[in-house]
Amino acid sequence: MNAANNLVLTDIGPAVADHDRQTMNELVTKQDLYNMGVQIDSNFGKVISQFELVDKHFEIVDSQFTNLRTDMNVGFDRVDGQFTNLRTDMDAKFTKVDSQITNLCTDMNTRFDKVYSRFEIVDSQFANLRTDIDAKLDKAQVELNKTLFKFGSLYFTMMFAVLSVERWWR
Repeated sequence: MNAANNLVLTDIGPAVADHDRQTMNELVTKQDLYNMGVQIDSNFGKVISQFELVDKHFEIVDSQFTNLRTDMNVGFDRVDGQFTNLRTDMDAKFTKVDSQITNLCTDMNTRFDKVYSRFEIVDSQFANLRTDIDAKLDKAQVELNKTLFKFGSLYFTMMFAVLSVERWWR
C-alpha cells in the first residue's frame, strides 16, 4: 500500500482486503498513512450520518409513542369516566330497588298484621262458640241426667212392682 497504489481514495474494505504479500512487505509512507486516515474518516462520516438518521428515526418513534400514550390516556380516561357513570347509575338503581324492597316488606308486614288481627277475631269467635257449645252441652247433660234419673227410677219402680207381683202370684 504505497502512495503509487493509493492515489485514488477507495473504500477501506477493498483497499485492505485487496493486497498481496509483496505489497505488505513494502514500507509505508506518510502519504499512505494520510490516505488511510482520509478513508477511515470518510467511513466514520458515513457511520455518523447513519447514526444521525437512526437518531431521527428514534425521535419520530418517540413522538409516535408520546402520541400513542396521549391517545391511550384519553381513551382510558373516557373508559374510566364511563365506568364511573355506570357505577353511579348502578348505585342509583340499587338504591331504588332497596327502597322498593323496603316498601314491599312494609306493605307485606301491614297485610300480615291485618291477617293476624282477623285470625285473632276468628279465634275469639271460636272461643265464644266453644263456650256457648260447652254451656249448652252442660245444660243438655243436666237435662239428660235428670231424664235418665227419672227413667231409672221409673224402671226400678217397675221392676220392683213386677217382681213383687210375680212373688205375690206364686
